[in-house]
Amino acid sequence: MPFLEILVEALKGSLSTIWKIAVFVIPLMVLMEFLKEANLIDRLADITAPFARVLGMSKEASMPLMVGLIFGLTYGAGLIIQAAREGKMTKKDLYLLNAFLVVCHAIFEDTAVFAAIGAHALIMFIVRLGLAVIVTLILARYWRGSEQALGSLGKIKPLSS
Repeated sequence: MPFLEILVEALKGSLSTIWKIAVFVIPLMVLMEFLKEANLIDRLADITAPFARVLGMSKEASMPLMVGLIFGLTYGAGLIIQAAREGKMTKKDLYLLNAFLVVCHAIFEDTAVFAAIGAHALIMFIVRLGLAVIVTLILARYWRGSEQALGSLGKIKPLSS
């Protein structure tokens, strides 16, 4: 009987998590489609593109980068997957974007949570952001070297749905 209780609790927790993610991701995806149709996505990407460019990424990676940085991997992943399916980002963009977000995602939320339990918020913010920038710049430099050795890497083929 305890196994059944554990299974039910795990199922409830999983469904609750899926629901919470869906409640946020679906409207975000709808908003992104609206912005795309209204030609506002390019304007927003223009604003955030300089930061992406500094990290070695193209303009197409700037929106998923900002969403992942602010809202986290779970929510940023929706935009990353969509952009990959549409074939808009290069392999390099996807690689660098994911590397950056692994180190530094949901920076405001995570910083607030850890500050609430006693961490120094400013130090945590600066270290996470700084480390993500350093790691991404190193990987971009490595990628540039291998790109020169292997030839130019084009856009990735769209993922099948």
